Amino acid sequence: MTNGTRVLQRAARTGAVAIMPRPPFRLSPNQLIDFSRMETLVIRRSMNVVAPGALCFPGGGVEEGESPEETVCREFREEVGIDVRVVRFLVKSATPSGAPLYWYSAESVERDPNALRVVVQQEEAAGYEWRSLVELLDDPDFLPNNLAIVRRIVDGEIALA
Repeated sequence: MTNGTRVLQRAARTGAVAIMPRPPFRLSPNQLIDFSRMETLVIRRSMNVVAPGALCFPGGGVEEGESPEETVCREFREEVGIDVRVVRFLVKSATPSGAPLYWYSAESVERDPNALRVVVQQEEAAGYEWRSLVELLDDPDFLPNNLAIVRRIVDGEIALA
């Protein structure tokens, strides 16, 4: 098998992604959110993964025996060193290769913004940023499948909490 074949196989796996607001922001049901002010964690993909250099939310492939919720928690620890708890299932979409992609909202277990430490795993992410959802709508580096979900959130079709 060539490297290209392996990348395609990995990309075709079921995936899970989460949108995490910057602490101390907390998500609560029926909450009105100003999406131009609430910052969320996005990563800049490393040159070693599909869509190098793109901005996206942390997430990845579901491993055998793992739920999508468990995947979100594992991927946040692996990619940015943050322990999260899943708040809510948002929507199911598909990756560009057609694989199922489960979307969640999540919150950092660490609620103190001064104590929160983002530690980027360089194999997967070249860096991270805190960005508002409104800012991401106009960023040409933002992955199109992430953009489609953010548009639906900002338009009120999908609730984060």
